Amino acid sequence: MSKTLFTVFFTWLCFMSVHGQDQYSYRGFDSPVSVTQYGGYYYLSNSGKNFGTAVKDGDGYISRIKSDGSQEEVSLKYITGLNNPRGIYAIRGTLYICDINQLIGIDLKSKKNVFELSFAKENVTQLTGIASVNDKIVYISATDSNTIFEVDLSAKKYVKWTETTTPAGLLINNSQMYVCSMGTDSLPNGKLGVIDMKTKKYVQLTGDEGYFWGLALNGKKLYYSDWMQFAKRGVIKWVDMDTNATGQVKLTSKIGGPADFLYDARNDIFIIPAVLEGVVYGAMGFK
Repeated sequence: MSKTLFTVFFTWLCFMSVHGQDQYSYRGFDSPVSVTQYGGYYYLSNSGKNFGTAVKDGDGYISRIKSDGSQEEVSLKYITGLNNPRGIYAIRGTLYICDINQLIGIDLKSKKNVFELSFAKENVTQLTGIASVNDKIVYISATDSNTIFEVDLSAKKYVKWTETTTPAGLLINNSQMYVCSMGTDSLPNGKLGVIDMKTKKYVQLTGDEGYFWGLALNGKKLYYSDWMQFAKRGVIKWVDMDTNATGQVKLTSKIGGPADFLYDARNDIFIIPAVLEGVVYGAMGFK
């Protein structure tokens, strides 16, 4: 499977400059949720067979895929032994992972656990998104407790930073925290907003509502994923931060549960985990 997967990725990366708005799918994953880029690799969290539960079954894992196509390397289960990993973010060689009610740090070379912080006393089971302002401070969304936590990595301590309804994806840019939510009571009433990190004032960015999860910024366009339904109906939408114009990325097919996706600006590629399909999509040609 790894060799086949690599072949598809490698072909895609080699020919990305001559294809416009093409979309590819890569199968064989287990509820892929979040993707991040670090040191020439894409890292992908897989929640395993029991996505959406708080079962600590140990079948969650992290995949690693070479992002520049220069070397034949794909490792489906690069890091194993996780439970239900969601948001991931790499800082100085450590991959920080939201796993049910814990923030875990794994050294990307040794694959050893070098950081662990429990949120069990907060009675949360859905630590979902993660974003950083520097190498010492990260923010984590707890979707099920309507909370965003601020974490001091050096001190291994956290505080409740602010409350907002069912936060999922987080993105920080210029002292602004962009937040999208999955909605309440299983309804598509999630919102897209921004929090001023100095005042903590929340402003809704559009009147659009849905099952929102992932966020990415490319220039003045803020992209966000909308599941639409719990089926293969998901899309990537955008809002222009200058003009407030809105639109939708023209993908060749709908996506089942587009979660915490990545826009790789260097290669002009969206990497989109599809939770409900066990698939990762690659789409390009959007500059």
